[in-house]
Amino acid sequence: YMVFPGANHTRLEHSIGAYQMARRACDALSLDEDEKIYVECSALLHDIGHGPFSHTLESILRERFGFDHVDLTEKILKGEEEIVLENEKKYVDAKSVVEILEDEGIDRTKIADLIRGRYGRNKYMYQLLNSPIDVDQLDYLLRDGYYTGVAYGRVDVERFFDTLTIYDNELAIKRKGISVVENILISRELMYSSVYFHKTVRIAELMLSKAIEYLEDFFEFYKLNDLEMMGELKRKGGLQEEIVTRLKYRRLFKQVYQVQAIDREKVEMFRYLEDPTKRREKEREMEDFLGVKEGHVIIDIPRRELVLSEPRIDKVKIPVICDDGTKSLDQLTPIARAIKEKIIPDWYLMVVADERHRDRAEDIEWILLR
Repeated sequence: YMVFPGANHTRLEHSIGAYQMARRACDALSLDEDEKIYVECSALLHDIGHGPFSHTLESILRERFGFDHVDLTEKILKGEEEIVLENEKKYVDAKSVVEILEDEGIDRTKIADLIRGRYGRNKYMYQLLNSPIDVDQLDYLLRDGYYTGVAYGRVDVERFFDTLTIYDNELAIKRKGISVVENILISRELMYSSVYFHKTVRIAELMLSKAIEYLEDFFEFYKLNDLEMMGELKRKGGLQEEIVTRLKYRRLFKQVYQVQAIDREKVEMFRYLEDPTKRREKEREMEDFLGVKEGHVIIDIPRRELVLSEPRIDKVKIPVICDDGTKSLDQLTPIARAIKEKIIPDWYLMVVADERHRDRAEDIEWILLR
């Protein structure tokens, strides 16, 4: 929302939207009542493991605890983790997700399996939740495009559902649906390159992640909402308070060095920085060299984080029903092949720091190379 002020919509809205898309998909495919219940419930609950600021903190969760929001979703559904904080339970007189599902006679393990991709016999049920043409994407592309005000997330949903079908137990599209699926893939690519990985958006996320990175009690923070987390960070003082204040007044760090993704030679030279430990060592070196405090230089290598938050980003293998059998979408359209090869974002490495260090690019490169 710092770049797109209208983007104040919530994870709750998206979850309800994904549920609605799932209902429409189930109707379009004429699934039976049992299948509909599990697909719809899975769509509604697929992001229940997300913490504050959504994917922004995903890489920290992975590095510190070895799991991501999907793993946490499964833990919640299995009753191994709770959403409500222990000290809040005395104020919350409501059933847990586990209790609600059990009261309704819904097998929560089956929902967890669908969300995780353990689909068993009916692969198309999982693919409605996680594939290049799933209901999750349909909702977030439409929703995020609308609230950010960009023209990229527009999809002809009616046409899409009209061409969606099942073939050999998998989701497929009729040949007449190629253009609408191309549109979905293009919309996804443009939203990631122009909105989700907009450089200013990315810098704000990096700063917030840096504030969180040093917290020993990170997992307790992960159970808060956005506003609660910002308040708690400010109360911590030090780096956390500074970053929250900078974000509040839009005093963001700036890019002081960058390596383009197409610069193959430099990409290979800096490949070692994909190791988080080595990356932090270089951040410390640069902070010492520039004479700034810890946490004031950040090295960003976004591709791994992008794949973690959106594993579908370069997936274009979608069965298309043709007169002579089925073919993969990337065999039928150059657009799908081009999207598969497209590198998002357009930078491989970015170093951000206070704007007064913008003229130190040569020094920063020297430190990175030594």
